[in-house]
Amino acid sequence: MKVAEVMTTSVVTVGPEASWKLVVERMLDARVSGLPVVDEDGHLLGMVTEADLVSRPAFGDRPHRSLVALVDLLTGEAHWAHKADAHTAAELMTTGVITASPREHLRVVAQRMLDRRVKRLPVVEGGRLVGIISRRDLLRSFHRTDTEIAAEITERLGTVRYAPEDHDVTASVHDGVVVLDGSVELEGEVPVVEGLARDVPGVVQVISRVTYREPNPPLP
Repeated sequence: MKVAEVMTTSVVTVGPEASWKLVVERMLDARVSGLPVVDEDGHLLGMVTEADLVSRPAFGDRPHRSLVALVDLLTGEAHWAHKADAHTAAELMTTGVITASPREHLRVVAQRMLDRRVKRLPVVEGGRLVGIISRRDLLRSFHRTDTEIAAEITERLGTVRYAPEDHDVTASVHDGVVVLDGSVELEGEVPVVEGLARDVPGVVQVISRVTYREPNPPLP
């Protein structure tokens, strides 16, 4: 399943000149914890998060004496203290944002979120923001009944575009776990039908009992 199939396309954004107050209001109104910052052409410039905004009440009234600045530097708080003086989205935002492509597989993007410890990724194509994908969007892809999952796998097994010819593979589904039974003609076709089932939205796991009738022919 691809990012484009589950991402949110109506993304709330702000421009780089948006004020601190406007960013807060837009974030609260949209009930999100992060906003992409885009230019007039829709190119992604950065992201503003709740943590960026909270830096103002946390550090805004703090005296920036040299000793305090040194403590900030040693404790890692200098980054947030600096953002306390920010007035616009351009000053608040984090640049070099990790993104996703609409054509990427959900498993790849889910792993990227876990590795980077982020809750959402802007989806970018040609430098322009086309959507955003969150952890909730990833979970939504699993919100399907076993009947729906089994029906799609059966449909794919009967389509030449997806499945090898001359197979008798069937699928049963329980709690998102797919069990494949039957056989295919050639050994190399086993991973094909397994991948066919694994790519169906809502599949949690694939247990394959598929056998083959002939080994792969020798290479010339």
